Amino acid sequence: MRAARIAWPLIDQGVASLGNFLFTIALARTLPPQEYGAFALLFGILMILYTVMASVLFYPMSVLADPADRDRIGELMSVSFILLVGLCVPAGLVLAVTAFLIGRPDLIAALLVYFLVWQVQEAFRRYLFVELRFGAAVPGEIVSYMGQILIALWLALRGDLTLETALYAMTVTSAAAAVLQGIQVGFSLRRHAMTRIRTVALEFWRLGGWALANNLCAALRVQFLFWFLAALSGAALPALLQAGFNIVNLLNPLMIGLGNVILQVSSRAHAGGKAEAWRATHPLALSGMPIVIVFLAAIVAFPHEVLGLIYGAHSPYADIATPVRLLAIAALAAFVTDIVCAYFHGVSQAKQALIVNAAGAVATIPIAIPLIIGFGLNGACIALCLANAVRLVVLHLLFTRMIATDTADASSGRVRDQAVPARSADDPGEAIGNAVASRVAALPASKLRQT
Repeated sequence: MRAARIAWPLIDQGVASLGNFLFTIALARTLPPQEYGAFALLFGILMILYTVMASVLFYPMSVLADPADRDRIGELMSVSFILLVGLCVPAGLVLAVTAFLIGRPDLIAALLVYFLVWQVQEAFRRYLFVELRFGAAVPGEIVSYMGQILIALWLALRGDLTLETALYAMTVTSAAAAVLQGIQVGFSLRRHAMTRIRTVALEFWRLGGWALANNLCAALRVQFLFWFLAALSGAALPALLQAGFNIVNLLNPLMIGLGNVILQVSSRAHAGGKAEAWRATHPLALSGMPIVIVFLAAIVAFPHEVLGLIYGAHSPYADIATPVRLLAIAALAAFVTDIVCAYFHGVSQAKQALIVNAAGAVATIPIAIPLIIGFGLNGACIALCLANAVRLVVLHLLFTRMIATDTADASSGRVRDQAVPARSADDPGEAIGNAVASRVAALPASKLRQT
């Protein structure tokens, strides 16, 4: 039972990551670079908007919901759904403005429909997770993410795969998954939900505010590179940057899954102090390093072969060996930083994680502007490496100070901060499963597409 609760959320994450990877590769191999660059810019904004929803709605709901209290779960589901629909209005305005900025107002209708359907499907998936029905969510994920691959391949064979038809393909499969998962949940709005909106919204914001700020800093650090490249040279260079990110993003399932496990392990060990929590956590962090190092070393050593295998030998993306090498270096720094930030969240130090990501976001702008102007795509990748180095330095300073303070407090006999235990901490499978379900708690949601 416990093994299943650990395995199903990881399978769910694997299906989503694999589906996203295959879909973006199918688009890269079919669309011209200018069109694929527009996709990269639009999808980046879509992921930022998803981050907002996940941070202020889905993550707090997963924390507040008690599987044994059916009335409370029903109330949280109803209120979160109403808030979700309401937030889709300003989100739609952002998408419309974005489409105008990149010169694609023809995509507004497809973008609005897709985002609304996608968020409804995501809400139903999260409701299944709140009920601890992790395995029940997987069929819907297969329909959504694998279904879009099949439709994209069919459209490509017919010569009909465009950015607009790709958006509608994602809409169709998300709608099918939403119907399936909505039936599984048995969702219906509670009549008194409207009277509870203000109270529940304040609870959501209290829990999700830090996560939102943290995730936005992480996302904006990368999105600035895409949009500054586009401002200088159009959508072709963002397409090349996205093609490079697609390669290193193969590590995402490991990074997200391991980060969320570390979140829960450190939370349970926090009762013994922050140093004790780190002693319990760091073997897990080290366990992922061999895979990360071998994978990234292979990319650095054989970039041409990897790019040719994924995109084709004659693809315009086959010649970005130097950017891919630089992104691999940035990914290694990101892995170390995000794993320790997951530990920060576990020991109730979300503010420290925010400082780390804010430092990276602030450093990106003055670093990236001259480098991109001078060196283009390579400059953007160098800037990301340097911004991630800034994050590492800030992380090291905060971490060593926190551990030193905790050790000094323990030696002097002062009372440590009270730990915030993981829900159902006596059941590791349940606790880890809940953490993986809430993918924004420790790592940015934007990691579904970027490092």
